[in-house]
Amino acid sequence: MFLNYIKPLAYNSQRFNYYISVDFESMYIIISIYKSHLYFMINFLLLLVFLSCENTVSEPEKPDYFIADYDVNNLPVSDLFEDYQAMGPLSNPAIDEASGIAVCRQNSGFIWTHNDSGDMNRIFLIQNSGTWIGTFRLVGAGNRDWEDMAIGPGPIEGKNYLYIGEIGDNLGRYPIKYIYRLPEPDIDLADSTVQWVDVANVDRIPFVYPDSIMMDAETLLVDPWTKDIYIITKREFPVTVYKLPYPQSTVDTTVAIKYGTLPFTTATAGDISADGREILVKTYEKVFLWSREEGESIADAFMRQPLRVSYTPEMQGEAIAFPEDRSGYYTLSESRGGVTPVVYFYKRKE
Repeated sequence: MFLNYIKPLAYNSQRFNYYISVDFESMYIIISIYKSHLYFMINFLLLLVFLSCENTVSEPEKPDYFIADYDVNNLPVSDLFEDYQAMGPLSNPAIDEASGIAVCRQNSGFIWTHNDSGDMNRIFLIQNSGTWIGTFRLVGAGNRDWEDMAIGPGPIEGKNYLYIGEIGDNLGRYPIKYIYRLPEPDIDLADSTVQWVDVANVDRIPFVYPDSIMMDAETLLVDPWTKDIYIITKREFPVTVYKLPYPQSTVDTTVAIKYGTLPFTTATAGDISADGREILVKTYEKVFLWSREEGESIADAFMRQPLRVSYTPEMQGEAIAFPEDRSGYYTLSESRGGVTPVVYFYKRKE
């Protein structure tokens, strides 16, 4: 809109007239006003200017997207960690498809684990020796295909939360995936004389991948610095990293952000250390470790070539986790051929 002209026509002590010609979408407006109403005319003109402005929408910034293009095929094994130590076999045969682990924050000698598809909505508490302590049932949750778990911060400051990823989709049939989040259960409630102990207050975080694609994933990470959730896909090359920024909705279905790619395939598990300084991701045959400096994003760390650290392939190893003090990392396998899985620990060298 622009003002063509303002032409005074007459004036006296009582009033004055202005003819105002305003070109506003081919509209011609002539306004005659009294001097005492000049203030209102000015405000009216400002309103017309505002209304004639073209409407604009502020689009959000596109998220940073990283592409890690280093070669991990011929990395030597770092001597940062010792070879595995067999801590002990699982004592409960019901834990036959352990697909994720998280080291307890109340007692570092305890580990949380779960089965994947086909099991109930339950998690198991075991000693790091493999001895079963008790089972907890997540009231209101389902288990279509739980594939990984993590422990970290959540909505209430100072409280530790378990995150369980219903992110498996072998045949690409389920558009909506879920992450279950709950305060870490009190380990003093564990009871091996009962079938399970019910735990409520379980949040369900629904999400979809962008462009309605359906991905199969087995790696769930929670960043302790930001509370953001990361999911790494399994089957394609390179694998894709997706991000669910905090706070994650438990009401609306979130569209995951396509965050970047890593130059390998068959990612089966991962973890971020409690202090946020190190990231582990494993395949069936290798384990990779990234270091992270203060203030760095996950993408910053992933863009650097990782260390390959000690790992002896298991029957079907799909679980890895740091203890809180980063003194090493645990791995656990699913059962195959009737062989009982063993808890392994790779100790950090002094």
